[in-house]
Amino acid sequence: MIKASEKNQRVKYMRLLEKFLKSSITILKLENFNYDLFEKRSLKIYNLIKKIDNIRVDSGYFKSLQIFAELTMATLKNDNLKTDEKRNLLLKEVNLIEKNRNKKIYKKIKHKNSLHND
Repeated sequence: MIKASEKNQRVKYMRLLEKFLKSSITILKLENFNYDLFEKRSLKIYNLIKKIDNIRVDSGYFKSLQIFAELTMATLKNDNLKTDEKRNLLLKEVNLIEKNRNKKIYKKIKHKNSLHND
């Protein structure tokens, strides 16, 4: 059984990962993208994530969030890429994460035509 303090840390860690993603999405999808603001916000939330010990997550969604956080930090440190290239790379990853999350929400109706032929 998981102790209450471990469960609280786990929930806090998961919420920080989601906050990191949502913050990134908000800034990356702006028409007037500000790289300095993105870097500042990402570092702030990433430091909060790193204060919590790495907690094992079993969900594929949260694993992808962990990978996205690490990828974002690696991309910010990479000086070989231009800001537009960094933005496009991160936007692609964000879109893939959203696509995987939405895939679980919506299910295909197997026998769609039989529902209407009552």
